[in-house]
Amino acid sequence: MVDQIDLQIIKELTNDARKPFSQIAKKIGVSTQTIIKRYNEMKENGSIQHCSISINLQKIGYSGSAYLLITGAPESNLSEIIDQLSKTPNIIFATKTIGDFEGYAVLVFEDITNLYERILELKKSLKIEDMKVSIAVPGIQNFPHNRCAIL
Repeated sequence: MVDQIDLQIIKELTNDARKPFSQIAKKIGVSTQTIIKRYNEMKENGSIQHCSISINLQKIGYSGSAYLLITGAPESNLSEIIDQLSKTPNIIFATKTIGDFEGYAVLVFEDITNLYERILELKKSLKIEDMKVSIAVPGIQNFPHNRCAIL
C-alpha cells in the first residue's frame, strides 16, 4: 500500500526519472536512505515498473510522428502483426488494443515522403484490413513524455 511519501516519490520521478534520490529526499523532507528503500520496495512490488528517458525526436532527425490504428485482415494473426511492427524501422511502439481497432503503433518519420513510403510498406508487408493514421507535426517533442510508468 502506497502512502503520501511514496506518492511524492512517484510524483518527483514522473517529472524527472533521473532526479537524484538526495534531491527528492531534500524536497520531501526525509533521508536519502528512506527514498532509496521506498523506491526499491515500489520496484519490487510492481508499483514502479520502470523509469525511462525522454527523447526529443526532432533533435535526432525526425520531423513528426504518426499514430497508426490497425485492424488485421480476417486471416491474419494479430500477435504476428504486432511482432512484425515492433521489429520495423521507425516504429517506436506497437501493442494490441481493445476497442474499435485491434492494434496501435507509433511511427516516427523524417519528412512527409518518408511517412508516405513507410505507410505503403506496412500496408504491403502486413496482413492489414484497415489502418487509420493520425499525424503529429512537428511531432512529439518528447517521447515518451516525462513519466515513470506506474501500475
